[in-house]
Amino acid sequence: MQETDLVPEISQASLLPPDRMTVRNILLATDFSECSKHALSYALGIASRYESRLYLFHCIDPTPYNFVEPGAVQAACDDARRELEQLVSDLHSRGEANNVEIKVVVETGDLAAILAQTVNDLNLGLIVVGTHGRTGWRKAILGSVAEIVLSQAFCPVLSVGPSADRTRIQKFGPENILLAIEASASSHLAKSYAFSLASKYGSRVSVVDVLDNRSGRVLAKVSQLEWREPERSDTVLEKASAMPQLLPTETGSESDLILQVADQSAADLIVLAASAAHRLTDRFLSTSSYRVTCSAPCPVLGVHAEPDLDQ
Repeated sequence: MQETDLVPEISQASLLPPDRMTVRNILLATDFSECSKHALSYALGIASRYESRLYLFHCIDPTPYNFVEPGAVQAACDDARRELEQLVSDLHSRGEANNVEIKVVVETGDLAAILAQTVNDLNLGLIVVGTHGRTGWRKAILGSVAEIVLSQAFCPVLSVGPSADRTRIQKFGPENILLAIEASASSHLAKSYAFSLASKYGSRVSVVDVLDNRSGRVLAKVSQLEWREPERSDTVLEKASAMPQLLPTETGSESDLILQVADQSAADLIVLAASAAHRLTDRFLSTSSYRVTCSAPCPVLGVHAEPDLDQ
């Protein structure tokens, strides 16, 4: 285990929140697995609360069909579309999507390559994806759709891991948010989302501010914040009334630290800056964001910085 320095400290006394979030279009990336069904319940709850359109999206990789009959890919697309349309019909018949407009999208190609175009074409504000929590050799062999989505999609991604059993955000919004940040443009945007959600739902916010991370030795500042409504019309972020509990002085990694704070703060949503896209060919390795998602007891909202269109 590597040593971790934790400096409990309250952040700035007041921070004006950004404009409150609106999410017009949400996409659920599904592979028809149980983890996708689990993620669907979160997507439906959020779409209903934000009055958003929900797209059920499935991508078919044509590579395995190269050595079979020419019409196999189209047949697979037709089957996937029928299955998704049946799912929509079942959701409406069970009364689980009465207030949600749902559309079906089936694409063929490399998922990483078509994600950016899909985000633009559908004007997506959020992607929801479930993950099996595969790591190591299992991820190398079977792959991870969730990690591809998290690392490649330049819109917020809500990842629902196999250990996520805190479901408050489906109907009520988050009560306790954990924000993990570091000095980066994507962290700045992650702050905006976390503080916007905290303002909307009156959430408490725990902040893990990673100051340094070298060779597994993590220097971090841990703070607690809460939203209060003063007499004036503006909502401000005030100091917390109580300091956070001190954590053990040793953790294995940055992801271990985030998970420890999530457990201690009873987080029902983790917001973090999604790691930059790594080499997808090195499939034994996982980003810190993905490792958190695999073990988190709640959904994880990964936020990228906006892509630089001038480059």
